[in-house]
Amino acid sequence: MAQAEGHWFLLSDTPFLARGAHAVAITDAGLLVVYGGELAPRTPVDTGLGRDLTPRGTLHAVAAETLPEPRVGAAAVWYDGALYMWGGRGGPDMAPLDAHQTGVWRATFGGAAGNRGSVRWERVAAANEAAAPAPRSFHTAVVHGHIMYIHAGCPESGRLNTLHAFDLDTSTWEALASAPEPRAAAPRLKHPVSCVEHKLTFPFPGFCGQELPSAMGELDVYVISEDKWLTVQPVADAVHGSPGARSVHGFAPFRSPAPTPALAHGLAVLYHGEGAPSAEGHAGAGHFWDDAWVLSKGDDGSDDWDLRAGWAWHRLHTTGDEEHALDPPAGRGWFPGASWCDPAGHTQAVLFGGLLGTNERTGELWEMEVN
Repeated sequence: MAQAEGHWFLLSDTPFLARGAHAVAITDAGLLVVYGGELAPRTPVDTGLGRDLTPRGTLHAVAAETLPEPRVGAAAVWYDGALYMWGGRGGPDMAPLDAHQTGVWRATFGGAAGNRGSVRWERVAAANEAAAPAPRSFHTAVVHGHIMYIHAGCPESGRLNTLHAFDLDTSTWEALASAPEPRAAAPRLKHPVSCVEHKLTFPFPGFCGQELPSAMGELDVYVISEDKWLTVQPVADAVHGSPGARSVHGFAPFRSPAPTPALAHGLAVLYHGEGAPSAEGHAGAGHFWDDAWVLSKGDDGSDDWDLRAGWAWHRLHTTGDEEHALDPPAGRGWFPGASWCDPAGHTQAVLFGGLLGTNERTGELWEMEVN
């Protein structure tokens, strides 16, 4: 079977906007929105950015009358014409923000088609604030239907494996089943993917004192309709095996109209990330991956399909930006994964910013077409 390919294109390289540990979301109109992050370790920046992905335009600053407190390690989703952000930490001590600042913030955009220009931030007061998750950073968020899920993360000390749901229509919190331990015990940053067709959300393991997953390559899958977690064992790629353990990587929803088995049943695309932490901790750069994979799940078409079976990994053969004689992006981590579907239905994986092996944060914006 021919190996599926991922073609990387450099959309822009803007050094003065370089950052890592930021939050991103992509609007329905194809605008990549970036907020927060750090340029120097533990020093939050508050610049908001926007970038048209279709048609490919220029990266520009987004003006705002008021902003949430600067932060790193927040997470964001896009729902019903607005960006929703939760969590993060700020300041050199890297303490989690207080309950007010770490709460849900909504950003709406002005300008043509509501996708550029100015942005208006407002905090969304929950109907049951006492039920909100504990303040944290380097957690992850995903939206499924009208529900935003908040999973794992780092409180003031230690790590968490909890899962909470925030109803974006009623502004109410609900605590759900926690992920298994120790595999899913709150890495620095995990990237869950929502699979609308089968009501699943699953994170690719990250960091819980060591890079995950184990050599077995297992995944923990949350079944939304049953409020329970399952541990599944994807079949390794016949030639390349399974992805190496990693954290602070890209892991984003994937679908493709391509008939090849590797892509037709694809659910998620995994790329880059930290394979080993730095001996200097947050102040240094560890070892970074530069590979890309598709995670697929076969479906027999029945209503009671086996959730544990049919999972498989497919390594992508990646190429660089041939038009500009560029190699694929170098290994990096500490960036949030994101993806969107072009008008033809092909997933485009997006990589903005992150920490390079040189211990420098980059302002590169890459997009990968998978086919």
